[in-house]
Amino acid sequence: MVLLSPTTTRTGLFQLSSSSVPSLNNKKRNNSIIARTTPSRTKRIMESVSVSGEVGGAGGAYTYTALKRLDQLWSNICSDAHVVTGLPTQVVTKMSGSYKDYEFGGRSQEVFDVVVCGGTLGIFLATALCSKGLRVGIVEKNVLKGREQEWNISRKELLELVEVGILTEDELERTISSSFNPNKCGFEGRGDIWVENILNLGVLPSKLVQIMKDRFDSFGGVTFEGHNVSTVNVYKDGVVLCLDEGKVLSSRLIIDAMGNFSPIVKQMWKQTRWCLPGGWFLCSWI
Repeated sequence: MVLLSPTTTRTGLFQLSSSSVPSLNNKKRNNSIIARTTPSRTKRIMESVSVSGEVGGAGGAYTYTALKRLDQLWSNICSDAHVVTGLPTQVVTKMSGSYKDYEFGGRSQEVFDVVVCGGTLGIFLATALCSKGLRVGIVEKNVLKGREQEWNISRKELLELVEVGILTEDELERTISSSFNPNKCGFEGRGDIWVENILNLGVLPSKLVQIMKDRFDSFGGVTFEGHNVSTVNVYKDGVVLCLDEGKVLSSRLIIDAMGNFSPIVKQMWKQTRWCLPGGWFLCSWI
């Protein structure tokens, strides 16, 4: 090890002579150039992953560019200069009277028991409700499709889809692409522990979501792909949901499964704290 001292005219075990400094500076400059031109390990790994299966739903974007975009969003939130100004867009409005009094203005109306907004994760709940005989609709702003990259889950959690009757055990096995035990987890300075059967399966969302979508259709569910939620009018006896494309849906219940970027969530809660558990980007509000 060599330590630089502010005084370079004296010599010693941990000092450099003044004549040695230029060569060290040149080495630093060269290392800096190499560091700027050599991709990071994260970038190399992520750019080696095929992005042909990227989709627009939950967790659907997993390119290096998407990671940088999320990192910039997080940096902006953590910045002292980040100030939330103004009110969020008014999406949900409480109305008096009956939803039957809504003026549709000649627009077509479809009636449901339940409408689920956000399909990539909402498809599971929607299919379960549809299997009970309810008329259910799903609104998804993109194509309802699972990504190619694995989701991690435990077998116990996955079996819950079998227990409610929307997935068979054979279908379950076909969606599993990897299985591993045990897993090591820990916190810096606190040691590590080995755990069994926790997030130890890798399942393919591309297969699992497609199975759910087909089952949802077979139960009589209706999917609205490529549609954005515009307004939600809440009455005492029902809800009227207007889509950007002019469609109007009325329902006894609307379920928001659009995630932490949901316009409904943004209207309801002021963001006050943030938590990043297990690689997920999660907002916490009070």
